Amino acid sequence: MRNCLFCLTGLLFLSACASNKKPEAITSVEIKEVLPRYMQEAQFKRIKEYQTGAENTGKRMIVRTDPKIRDGYYFALLLDTTLNKLPQGTKVVGEFYTAVSPEKQEMVFILPTKRTKTKTMFLGLTGEAWPYAGGEQVPSAWKFTITDPNEAVLGSYQSYLWEL
Repeated sequence: MRNCLFCLTGLLFLSACASNKKPEAITSVEIKEVLPRYMQEAQFKRIKEYQTGAENTGKRMIVRTDPKIRDGYYFALLLDTTLNKLPQGTKVVGEFYTAVSPEKQEMVFILPTKRTKTKTMFLGLTGEAWPYAGGEQVPSAWKFTITDPNEAVLGSYQSYLWEL
């Protein structure tokens, strides 16, 4: 009886190990939509921040060009997959044209190691990357490219003015 119980326990353990699949590597991601808008610091504050003094992003993933400054121009990228499934070392390259500068500007946003299960990321042009107060100034054209750590393109999305 003892041997049967031992064998049964062993079989259960082996079947549990066999059923644990490794997550498949993401080779592509679709950026379904990009929502650009100017946001002020007050739009990011939550009750917990008033209690602790530290920023609490909740389930949102926010990456800024200057992490200390929250006022700026943000792009909310809505993906077809959750951010935590993207490979470690994933980055987003943002390219922009503005009315102030005829030259193309490029910003690289490196996604943090710890990511939530949300499908939306907020990429913020803050500090010196966006010195325009208020929401009067907007990028005239933009393009975002998501790459893996080996620089392979996982997905991209651009404004309709980008190709003009």
